Amino acid sequence: MGKCKRCGLKTALSESDIQKMVDEVTSMRGIRLVSNEVYSARFSVCAECGSFMYGSTCGVCGCVMQVHARLSDGKCPKKKW
Repeated sequence: MGKCKRCGLKTALSESDIQKMVDEVTSMRGIRLVSNEVYSARFSVCAECGSFMYGSTCGVCGCVMQVHARLSDGKCPKKKW
């Protein structure tokens, strides 16, 4: 495994940590989210990408993709979605 681009550490988030992040973002007012179908399609692309690390993190931008792929203004740094 490589190092996280954002923090420079070798870290893996627990499913609980990821879910807390998702819950926090999806409950915020003013945050525009994509549909579940769009999220699933985006996250499937991430899961197959060679830059996807630890089951959660983009090795290019350092974002937690379970959160980033839900955001309507989220973009893949490799332009895959």
